[in-house]
Amino acid sequence: MARILLASAVLILTFAGNCLASEVIQAEIPTTVELSNRDINRIVCPGPMNDLIFSQEKAMTGHFSGNNGFIKFKIEDSGSEYVYADTQSELFVVCNNAVYTLLVTPADIPSVTLRLASPSGDTFKKNINHYQKMPLEKQALLLIREAYHGDYPASYRISDSTRTVSLSPDLEIQLLQVVDVDGVGLRLRKYQATSLSEGSIDVSEHLFLSSSISNSILAVAVDNHTLELSQSTMVFVVDQKERVK
Repeated sequence: MARILLASAVLILTFAGNCLASEVIQAEIPTTVELSNRDINRIVCPGPMNDLIFSQEKAMTGHFSGNNGFIKFKIEDSGSEYVYADTQSELFVVCNNAVYTLLVTPADIPSVTLRLASPSGDTFKKNINHYQKMPLEKQALLLIREAYHGDYPASYRISDSTRTVSLSPDLEIQLLQVVDVDGVGLRLRKYQATSLSEGSIDVSEHLFLSSSISNSILAVAVDNHTLELSQSTMVFVVDQKERVK
């Protein structure tokens, strides 16, 4: 259960599922990505998927339907063991009539879902429509829910981080991800807070109401409020970008 602090009110919401990071790929910019070399990988297009273009010699297979594409690397049976693909390949995805260039490295990892960003001209419109006629507080709550489940619209701009923040001697706090909702003026930061305390420690939303985080915070949500030594929790902070100093 995650408690969300909105201004002076505290709301209780129940979430289900795991927190997953989403990687958003921009059109016309060659992007290096890792895909599973043993499981089926998924590519999500913000519109209709038009085509998948790749070299058949690189042991890659794929098909698409609707706004989804699916990529699988062939696994060879040598008789004594399975041989998995390890050669980098180029994959061109034609999505909503825009071309996305992926430099794909097959890796021994679980299935990957890649999300393709809308062309920049459509981004503002899609984000504004997504939050249309929604009060600011509900916008913040919706963004936190999406971040918790790792299920972002393709129009969001997402970047990873490894920056650390010093808020408490009992916690190691690392910024993992920044999510910008262009056109709406919202930004979400996802942190991981890890206990350095020998005993039980309480992680409060109020700890993150700090100018070192932002001067325009709208909402804070802490996933797990009680930590033992070395245990971690996710923390989500939403602010208004236009007011950030």
